[in-house]
Amino acid sequence: MKSFYELSLYVIKWAEERGIFNDGDPLAQLDKTQEELNETIEAVKNDFHGNDHAEIADGIGDMLVTIIIAAKMMDLDPTTCLEQAYNEIKDRTGKMVDGKFVKDV
Repeated sequence: MKSFYELSLYVIKWAEERGIFNDGDPLAQLDKTQEELNETIEAVKNDFHGNDHAEIADGIGDMLVTIIIAAKMMDLDPTTCLEQAYNEIKDRTGKMVDGKFVKDV
């Protein structure tokens, strides 16, 4: 299995080969992320307790692709972004409310 970093490089190369960085913009890319999120939400609704999570996995993967491309468009490394987010949450405390983790203030 390849690492997140390695796969990010493959995604960036794929996007470069298709001219996405030349003709695209970060807001349009994030709009694409929102489209993929909406599709993933529908997949979860349709198969939340099912056994076949293929559509959910596809949606999550598609979101990761669009986020990696958006990060690159803004001269950010997605692995660094993930590390920064993890460092921000790693010691966070809170509780579950209506199925969501709510951080302590």
